[in-house]
Amino acid sequence: MTVAGFGVRPAWLLVGAAALTLGYLFRGLLLPLFLAAALAYLLNPLVVWAEGFAIRRSFAVAGLYLGLVLVLAAGALVIGPRLRVEVGALAARLPTLADEVDAALQLAARELTEAAPALRRVLPHPDARMGWIERLLEGRAGSLGDWLEHAGRILLVGIMVPFFAFFLLRDSRRLVAWLMDRLPPAHVETSVALCCEIDRLIGRYVRGVALDGLVFGMLVALALWGLGVPYPLLLGALAGLANPIPVVGSVLSAAAAALVALAHGQGLGAVGWVALVFIGLKALDDVLIQPLTIGRSVQLHPALLLASVVAGNQALGILGMIVAVPTVTVLQETVRLLVEHRRLVAAPAPRAEEPAGYPG
Repeated sequence: MTVAGFGVRPAWLLVGAAALTLGYLFRGLLLPLFLAAALAYLLNPLVVWAEGFAIRRSFAVAGLYLGLVLVLAAGALVIGPRLRVEVGALAARLPTLADEVDAALQLAARELTEAAPALRRVLPHPDARMGWIERLLEGRAGSLGDWLEHAGRILLVGIMVPFFAFFLLRDSRRLVAWLMDRLPPAHVETSVALCCEIDRLIGRYVRGVALDGLVFGMLVALALWGLGVPYPLLLGALAGLANPIPVVGSVLSAAAAALVALAHGQGLGAVGWVALVFIGLKALDDVLIQPLTIGRSVQLHPALLLASVVAGNQALGILGMIVAVPTVTVLQETVRLLVEHRRLVAAPAPRAEEPAGYPG
């Protein structure tokens, strides 16, 4: 029995309604589950490689987590001291950071008006206190309780993501097999082929985005360190995380680096060098790094790209902007594969040509 002649069984409608209801009730788990799925896709090739040595999947996942703990501990010993120094220095300057940035912007405005007097009509008076940072943060800083609440949420997500990723890595095949057992036998073969193709596409894209962000962040950190800009590791990490957001991510990370340079008295010359570094590295990323890591085949329409960034910002702020573009891209490619598969199934099979006759 179908509904309204569209071939949709009532049972599937009930399943869809139940899934939507559960998604709404447990919407707070959507972000940790998404990040856990992304982490599982990143680590899955290592688990498959370990299985090639006849190691059970559960032992391979446990060994991989143990290895990651050791790698992170070694990284903390190598990079940790430098990162701790940067975080400590930044934390010590936070109480006066807004005033320092405002003073740096005021000095930059004075230099610009002296170099180009025509800009005096656009820029505020150089001797006037602008207070841009205070106005930007007004109403957004929140109380101590708000900060503690945000910190608690971040800590909870940080605990849930590896926890969920562990079970996704260990039990994903059992879950897929359970779902396939519920399908009609006539659709199992094509469903398996389609799921495998979607799985390969998502895995390749997620790993490509992560590798692209890592490479871009490292290049930014090295370039800022070479320019003498403070906090190169923190700014490089910000650039790598924001890199999945087209245009906006690079602008945000470049603006942060420029403000840091200004706040430490490096002047407009340093800002110009920071801008050149980000323009050059972003061009290198678009021309060379992204084609090697992600590929040119996965692209979003500009309107869909803008809509996903705006929706992500409304839902989860900066973090939502970061995860929105990969999420919408994966959904777009999944829908494309489903539509192509549906079209191939619905297309009539070509008829065999009749043999040509012989003249009598």
